[in-house]
Amino acid sequence: MPKPYQIFIGCPYRTAIRKLYDRLKQEIEADTPLAFVLADTGAITSAQYLLLHISEKIQDSIGCIFEVTGGNPNVSLEVGIAHTFPVDYLIAMNTRKPRTRIEREAEKMAKSEGEVQPIIADLQGKVRIEYKTFDSLKKQIVSRYLSGIPFMHRWEKFKRDQTALVPHALKIFAEIRTHGRTQFPRVASLLDGTGIKPKDLSHALSKEKLLTVRMGRGGGYYYPQK
Repeated sequence: MPKPYQIFIGCPYRTAIRKLYDRLKQEIEADTPLAFVLADTGAITSAQYLLLHISEKIQDSIGCIFEVTGGNPNVSLEVGIAHTFPVDYLIAMNTRKPRTRIEREAEKMAKSEGEVQPIIADLQGKVRIEYKTFDSLKKQIVSRYLSGIPFMHRWEKFKRDQTALVPHALKIFAEIRTHGRTQFPRVASLLDGTGIKPKDLSHALSKEKLLTVRMGRGGGYYYPQK
């Protein structure tokens, strides 16, 4: 079952475009409960493990964003894998032409390594967004894709109904992303001096199905399973 909060990002690993997605991940996670997963396939040498690694991350995600600029082989592979699962995805393409000497040299190197056209021929026929700047990329991804995810619908309702709790909720999600869960003492520490009770915050988040509270051994605050 896909994780309702997880978004898989498939993008070239050794290019300036990767920096755009690192920034995208950082900014969107700071403002929402979503968790972005970028597959670091550059260090994987086993083809069999590479397929398993990517397949598991895509299958576990509620949606995917694929950056197809340059026709990177790994990204093309990831799109192909996504076709085998019932996973929704968006294609993004940078249409800005290289202007500086460094950018032109990078494009020339990509061409020499074969990253010129998408390996999967029918990518051009898929719905996609085109962008030239980071701001355009982020705006379109949020408005045309992320805003339609059910988990984001829950979050938007929580924001409308519990405005004062939003910054504190984001701290809890940051903890869960990093550690897999957070626990009552940590939440109490984060809320110290705010006048907000941990149970009130967890109840409000649980009500919107943004959080699951588990009791007993291994208990704590977790992302919901669905």
